[in-house]
Amino acid sequence: MNRVSTFFRESSPAVVRILIHSLLFGLAASVSDVLFNFYLDSLGYGNEVAGQMNSLFRIAGFVFGIPLGMLIDRRGALKMLYFGISSYAIGWAVLLTWTDIRIIAPVYFLIGAANIATYTAIMPLLSSVIEPKQRATLFGINAGATVAVGFVGSLFGGALPGLIAPLLGVGATDALAYRVALFSVTIIGLIAVLPLLGVHAAVAKQQSDGRMPVATADQTPIPFMRIMGFASQSLLLGVAGGLVVPFQNLFYRQQFNLDDATVGMILALSAFAMGFGSTIGGAMAKRFGLRRAAALSRLLSAPTLLLMLVPSLWVSCLAYFLSRIMVGITFPLADALVMQSVPVKQRGTSMSLSSMLWSLGWAGTAYLSGFIQRDYGFYWVFIASAVAYAVNAVMFYLIPFKDEGH
Repeated sequence: MNRVSTFFRESSPAVVRILIHSLLFGLAASVSDVLFNFYLDSLGYGNEVAGQMNSLFRIAGFVFGIPLGMLIDRRGALKMLYFGISSYAIGWAVLLTWTDIRIIAPVYFLIGAANIATYTAIMPLLSSVIEPKQRATLFGINAGATVAVGFVGSLFGGALPGLIAPLLGVGATDALAYRVALFSVTIIGLIAVLPLLGVHAAVAKQQSDGRMPVATADQTPIPFMRIMGFASQSLLLGVAGGLVVPFQNLFYRQQFNLDDATVGMILALSAFAMGFGSTIGGAMAKRFGLRRAAALSRLLSAPTLLLMLVPSLWVSCLAYFLSRIMVGITFPLADALVMQSVPVKQRGTSMSLSSMLWSLGWAGTAYLSGFIQRDYGFYWVFIASAVAYAVNAVMFYLIPFKDEGH
């Protein structure tokens, strides 16, 4: 914690503004994560529809990934962040005015495109305002800020329908209560634009003070297929996550008969665990190297995930939190490996490819997972997810990353 506090004190205003944006975006996303499946359920749609919607959300990342990455490289990451977060917030307002899945589905697809634009642009923007040796630490802090704020967002999201319902004269699980609660995603998303408005001026001042890092050694473009190789590790991570993560709320409701507020509390604590994992990734990279730390944390995600199947709420929750810590560690380390392995002018493309492949893996397995759960329950999706994490860990040793350590 002292290292993180020192880092914040020494960081430039541009970095701080970007991190505030990440906090707000993470808050909005966590509220939607908790409530959207419940909203669909309240409209009469089953788990398989929830899986289909999660697939659409991630397919958008696959479809728009490369074009968005190229736009980032040509137009700048900051402009793409403006576009992404604004479109995300407005998209939710549009979606919530309808109850017909034939309209919800395409709007949710567009929200997924806005989400991937926001996620893809953040790493190249951060890389442009920090020194290379800071990447693992700052990427971890950014990921931790985004995810750990989910602790607040999940609590807020889980409790909000119950607080709103009496004012509307409906039950806490009524579609109207969920709809009004989800409008908070639009409000928070629009507020998340505000910190970005001062980034350009902060960067200009940083440049005038001579504190802007200048990349010199990594400007020679590399072949597209090599970038694809660096990004390929994201595919199995998406496969592993898509099988289980979109259904965590339904898993705890159906397996342990928990109410929405309790499920929100569990998801909140899991978000805190993932955020904590993100902040300790830099220390692990310094000790073991980026490649080894990323592989080890991804490998340990498998057994902790399987322990969630133990028919004890306390054991399942503890295993869930440990699994989230491991995943939290590996995300920023993988991003740092990709950023240091590609030239500056290809970072937007490389991040978009990583996001695209992750979205493809997530979309395909989320779609299948809903049907598997309907016919066989949760057992086999957890097994498959654990196998994907284990195989994914091996990939870090097969891909020729530049592992310079930190």
